[in-house]
Amino acid sequence: MEVIESAAVPAGTEPGDWLQATVCEAVKLTSDTLLLRLRSAAEDPLPGHEPGAHVALQCGDGVVRHYSLTGSRQHAGLYELGIKLASDSQGGSRWVFDNAAIGSQWLISRPRNHFPLVSGAGRFLFLSGGIGMTPIISMLYELKSRGVRARWVHMCRAREDLGFQDWLSELAAFHDVHVHFDADGGLYDLATELAGTDAQTVVYCCGPAGMMDVVRLYGEASGRAGNFHFEYFAAPQLERDEAQDEEFSVVQASTGRTIPVPKTKTMLAALRDAGIAMKSECEYGVCGWCAVGVLEGTPAHFDSYLTSAEKAANKLVLPCVSRCSSARITLDI
Repeated sequence: MEVIESAAVPAGTEPGDWLQATVCEAVKLTSDTLLLRLRSAAEDPLPGHEPGAHVALQCGDGVVRHYSLTGSRQHAGLYELGIKLASDSQGGSRWVFDNAAIGSQWLISRPRNHFPLVSGAGRFLFLSGGIGMTPIISMLYELKSRGVRARWVHMCRAREDLGFQDWLSELAAFHDVHVHFDADGGLYDLATELAGTDAQTVVYCCGPAGMMDVVRLYGEASGRAGNFHFEYFAAPQLERDEAQDEEFSVVQASTGRTIPVPKTKTMLAALRDAGIAMKSECEYGVCGWCAVGVLEGTPAHFDSYLTSAEKAANKLVLPCVSRCSSARITLDI
């Protein structure tokens, strides 16, 4: 799964975090879905990872994309990636499809995980759409190894679009798995599915933005947002007031320094241009990696990471996409 498929973004990693990997297998599962297996190009195996993790991949000059790691993780040091060719690809998945030759050497980051599998939960419900099944596959294999049975509903456009069928069949022999095809019965009734859960159920969701919005709104309306976890693979289109794109100033709390943020620049970019080291990864407001504390001022939130309650509290802001409703904002940096 491609965590972000849009314009080129930096990986948010230091130079030493990049690893040389070799494509050792490339299997075309459907007309637009590849299963890739990567091994280290060096003597040391690739680092281990937990379910839900992803890596950044350098897709040619100046283009970085983030892909979920998938599979059962049975082979130490081997990474498996499920990648779908986006119809509007701007160099990520298109580059992968064009360059996925056996023996090709690629640069990837060390694994990161913004979508971790929680431990100690009573019940699990997994909801996925399309290529969003890739991180969930690893989670279900992990739960299977723990002897924990979960429910998984996967939504797919048509039968010919369904990939990873061997893994799906293996998981269905243990978990409660339901695959829904839109072409056969229209959109899946998510409201009824969610209504069948209780307050202790932990929900994981990964898929198209519309599907995830339905799930997120249900979690917030039911007062259970803390038990709902999401992995976006596209930057959601959020409505915004153009007045909130006006220039404002950021005050660096540790020094008292004031940094102007013009209309044409993000808060993150302005802070970096001022020489302030700022961590980031997706830069589309979905991973939460760049979140910083707000001490004074009112953010204008345009991210899809913070919950409605967190946005209302105004204690955190994601400077990669969010701005400021007041003239000044003081950040805990």
